[in-house]
Amino acid sequence: MKSKTLALVVMTCLVLMIGLTLVQCGGKSEEDLIREAVDQIGDYAENRNSSGVLSYLTENFTDHHDRPKEEIEELLEKYFNRYGGIVVNLLSTEIISISLPNAEVETEVALSSGAAKVFRKAVRYAGEFYHFKLSLVKEGETWRCRSASWENLTLQELFPESIKMMEELFPGIL
Repeated sequence: MKSKTLALVVMTCLVLMIGLTLVQCGGKSEEDLIREAVDQIGDYAENRNSSGVLSYLTENFTDHHDRPKEEIEELLEKYFNRYGGIVVNLLSTEIISISLPNAEVETEVALSSGAAKVFRKAVRYAGEFYHFKLSLVKEGETWRCRSASWENLTLQELFPESIKMMEELFPGIL
């Protein structure tokens, strides 16, 4: 009886070890990689790094005004030169679909610039809200944006997850 129990315990431990090894070897999911790419674009924008932002756009990128990547570069440079203290609060990212090598993503962002971050929190100024629709393509191991459209939103128009995030960032904003 003890040998059967011991065998069962050993077998269970082996199955768990193999399972953990497979999970660790599996690496990050496509969803994780997409979210990291979106986060990185926001970090680059906040740090006024136009070449970093542009590195996540495909060569044939266009936006909803049919502006190519070159015009987006000019747009970023003008914005970065005009505004200081850029703050990008990524509120929520919803992955609509993934069909390798393509993905569709919607994300919402609070974007502000100017006075120090602490001051914005004190006066509960979150900036402007944007809803982005992104068409992504996986190039090698990196998800890049092939096209993007965006619209300005009010606080009330945000996804419920975004509103929740705004409440965490700016208590009492609603």
